[in-house]
Amino acid sequence: MSQDSRSQERWQDVRDKVEGLGLKLKLHLEQEQDEADTSAAPGETTAAIEEMGAKLQDAFNSLGNAAKDPAIRADMKDLGALLKDAMTETFAAVGAEVEGIIKKTKAEKAAEDAAGEDSTAADAAAEDEVAEDATADDPEPGDGAGD
Repeated sequence: MSQDSRSQERWQDVRDKVEGLGLKLKLHLEQEQDEADTSAAPGETTAAIEEMGAKLQDAFNSLGNAAKDPAIRADMKDLGALLKDAMTETFAAVGAEVEGIIKKTKAEKAAEDAAGEDSTAADAAAEDEVAEDATADDPEPGDGAGD
């Protein structure tokens, strides 16, 4: 199994756990809403605002109570572990890709440098050969040529 597919699998585990946790939290909220007193008269702005504030407070209380629920706590702990695993797999996959790119770039650079050195050596050899030919064609001073 490749690192990329393991990483995707870990993120799917995270999504599944978050969906399950969301459902449990929703059930907690619904249960506490059923138990809440809804005595405010509808249609009155002040009453509606107070009711909204009370429901918001109930929601926060419900989340606090849900956090005390051992099943929710276990899910949160599992979610933390899944997130850690998913991030570890993701960073490992990214690290492997970056390492591959760096190695490829170094190999390409080494190949270019080697090609450049071969070219430079060939150019130097050609220059030496031209210099040798030029000295062979030139008469040496004092040999009587042109005197």
